[in-house]
Formats: sequence, C-alpha cells, structure tokens
Amino acid sequence: MKKIIAFCLLVSLLSCTSDKTETITVKNKYSIELPSFLSEAKGLHDMASLQYQNAFKEFYIVIIDEAKEEFATAAKVTTEYTPDFNGYYQILRGSLEASIKDSVFTDTKDTRINGLKAKTFTLTGKVDEIPVFYDIAYVEGKDRFYQIVIWTIESSKEKFKEPMDKILSSFKEIGSGKSSDRSSK
Repeated sequence: MKKIIAFCLLVSLLSCTSDKTETITVKNKYSIELPSFLSEAKGLHDMASLQYQNAFKEFYIVIIDEAKEEFATAAKVTTEYTPDFNGYYQILRGSLEASIKDSVFTDTKDTRINGLKAKTFTLTGKVDEIPVFYDIAYVEGKDRFYQIVIWTIESSKEKFKEPMDKILSSFKEIGSGKSSDRSSK
C-alpha cells in the first residue's frame, strides 16, 4: 500500500505544472519570472546569458542578449539587412528557417512586452528528427536586443503553452546592463 501511495504522489508531482515562480535577474540587464520546476542549466547555448531547463519534462529556455551597437556593426557588413530591430528579426528568423527541419511558423505578432517593442511567434519543426515546439520573442531594449527562446517536445505544446506565454510576458529590462554581477531573487 505504501508503494502505491508513494507512486501516486510521485506521478502527481511530476505531471503538474506549478504556478509557483521565481524572479531571475541577470547582470542588471533584465529579469524574468520562471516556473519553479526549472533549474539553471549549462550547455544549452554558448552565447546565452540565461539557461534553464527541466530535462525530465523536456522544457527549456535560453535568453541571448547583445548590444545594439555590436549588431549594427555586424549588419553593416551585409547590405541584405538593416542595422535595426527589423534587421535583427530578419536575420534570426532566417537562421531558424535554415536550421529547423520541416519548420512551420505562426504569423509574427508585433507587440509590446512591459513597454518594450517585441516580435513574437511560435514554430514547430524537427531537430535531430525530434518534433519540437518553440515559443519565441525578440525584444528591443534601450541598448540591447534580446532573444527569448522557449521549447519543448511538440506533444507537450498544449500543456506548456500557457506557462511559455507567461514567461515571455514577464520579461523586463531593468538596468543599463553594464554591471557584471548576477543575482537571483
């Protein structure tokens, strides 16, 4: 009987998506609310300033940020893209189209996230033959551009779509980004 109760408890804990969140603040640049079932990760993306995951639930998030000035300098090398937020979006979107097999994108929505200009969309496709679902926002801050990329396996997209949207809408730019400390609240 004890084994059955323990098993039922374990199943209920693993199957639920907690409403509890934690505010993560990164290098005086931005903060974001993450579900408590995520933990800090390494190796999801070399350039990410934030990496969190729950490998058991197959739920991942990375945020990559870069100075607008650095992007503008790089974009000037090619005349194909403008060195602004639209050019940033076009380059990143093109990269996704080239790297995700069988990709299907929703229409991009021009919106605002906590007062910042943003472009959001979702996509499904295959990575290493695994069907994957992404919820993505590109955000223009004062001096930086941000990529917020959240993903899970495609079969879990309905279960995680609401938490993904809550994560995206919680993003806030908080400072100049010039400090090198990292804190978590």
